[in-house]
Amino acid sequence: MDKNFTSNIKLLRKEFNVSQPQLAKETGLKKSAIGHWELGNRTPNAMAIIVLSRYFQVTVDYLLNLSEDNAIIHRSDDLNVDLTTFSKRLKELRLERNKSQKDLALETNISQPSINFWERGKCLPNANAIITLANYFGVTTDYLLGESD
Repeated sequence: MDKNFTSNIKLLRKEFNVSQPQLAKETGLKKSAIGHWELGNRTPNAMAIIVLSRYFQVTVDYLLNLSEDNAIIHRSDDLNVDLTTFSKRLKELRLERNKSQKDLALETNISQPSINFWERGKCLPNANAIITLANYFGVTTDYLLGESD
């Protein structure tokens, strides 16, 4: 995970004047997870990334340090995340390129069972996988996760 991602979470927390326990309480995320992300010990999954981007009102790309544009965006206050759009977009992008799940797995170094589970909505990718897939398909992480059109 990019160290600047950890810096972005800390910076945003400070800008919003919110502690780790307060952030956990307000978002439903675990305080221990937030601490691990800030230390760079763990990588958040897609749901956590979307919740954090919505809470701090920044793009997922900015949060993941893929964009320097930190322009505040206005989203709904709804922190409930529906990842069906991610599953649909992943499959659509793969099929647009005429790739099988196996082809995509080989070209991205992501396991084929993981791709299968994500397309079926059975589990969530982590930040590293989201970045890899967005780069592979030439789309933003916001688009891939269904946060933008």
